Amino acid sequence: MAGHKHAGALSPELTPDALRPPPGNPRFPLVDGLRAVAALCVVVTHTAFISGFNGHGELGAITARLDVGVALFFVISGFLLYRPFVAARHLARPAPRVLLYFRRRALRILPAYWLALTVLAIWPGLLLVHSGTWWVYYGFLQDLRVPWIEGGITAAWSLCVEVQFYLLLPLYALACARWLSGRSSAVQARAEAGALVFLAALSLLTRTLFFDDPAPDTVANTIAGTFTWFALGMGTAVLSVRWHATPVAQRPVPLRVLARRPGAAWVLSALLLLLVTRIGMPTVTITGYDGRDWFFGHVLYGAIALCFAAPAMLGDPARGGVPGRVLGWRPVAWLGLVSYGIFLWHQPLTGKFIGVQDWTTHGSFIVYTLVVAGVATGFATLSYYLVERPLLRFKDPPARSPGRTPGGDPSEITRDEPPRTVLGIQPPTESLEGRVGRP
Repeated sequence: MAGHKHAGALSPELTPDALRPPPGNPRFPLVDGLRAVAALCVVVTHTAFISGFNGHGELGAITARLDVGVALFFVISGFLLYRPFVAARHLARPAPRVLLYFRRRALRILPAYWLALTVLAIWPGLLLVHSGTWWVYYGFLQDLRVPWIEGGITAAWSLCVEVQFYLLLPLYALACARWLSGRSSAVQARAEAGALVFLAALSLLTRTLFFDDPAPDTVANTIAGTFTWFALGMGTAVLSVRWHATPVAQRPVPLRVLARRPGAAWVLSALLLLLVTRIGMPTVTITGYDGRDWFFGHVLYGAIALCFAAPAMLGDPARGGVPGRVLGWRPVAWLGLVSYGIFLWHQPLTGKFIGVQDWTTHGSFIVYTLVVAGVATGFATLSYYLVERPLLRFKDPPARSPGRTPGGDPSEITRDEPPRTVLGIQPPTESLEGRVGRP
């Protein structure tokens, strides 16, 4: 295939700066839709919690578990941010420059967050931002103490975890480069799979040991207690690089099944979501967890997110199935474009618009959720087009000389990344005229 054919997938030439990968790396169009789903899951679980809908039968039990959107965000970050480092090592080309990596992350995260935090602190108002601890919230530190999480944009505790991951990722990538460079792709993939399993298990053990029943604990809200979810995305990145140019028939059995039956991964994800509603996790309170559902809930959330994301990251675009049609639908892809803003703006609005439930005696939760999501999307749209998009044009420096791009030789990239779409990706679109590609 010459390109990605799913409806709604943005053509490489029209890829927004917010979605452009590091130069010389492929773009995964369906991941845009994953971001939209993750953001909407977080919105729904918050409105369901605030309105009390989580306590309403089977459907309420499901909405209570849609905080799995956080796990999906972490899997996405682990995959997209780590893949360029893995590809550079496997293909023996220069690794992404660390300062440029941090520049890209800063432009993607800081302006939108600082804007939302400042405006929302004025209206509708945020706890602790206008206090002596303002630096906690502007400095992405609120997850380091449980009382701090109650201030600022409370949902941004997970953004603080993301920032911790951004800081640690280059160190991990450097360690793996020194350990594995020069070995075959197969050896690298096996060795790193073992390393990631070990680190994921260590994080899960740390999270469990520090569990403080029934009160929330600090460790669970940091990278130490959540790295398992990032590791799932990083492991998927390793698989993507290892098998990206291999025909479907020659891939391992799980990847062959995923390529030929992508909808099966979503069915499994849905079944796991139903399972997690049956293990006793609380639905109408943020406390009340016991050690068993604390452990298994975290594991199942990671599995749900991984199964849901797999078709977009490892699937075959020629057989996109339901996942390809849903995630590639233009409205979903566009929501993915502004999903960061939706995540930032929605949570303070849940309290502001709780009264809209009085508008109707039937479907009040649906009306409430639509209003919060609609207003948050409006603010997110303004933030993206007026603030984020103009600044994101500076994510990558201009090419310093014709035919040469930071991080690799275009001819070398073309040889290693065939001009066809495989494993759910579009090939990198480097040229002498310019670059195109995701964040």
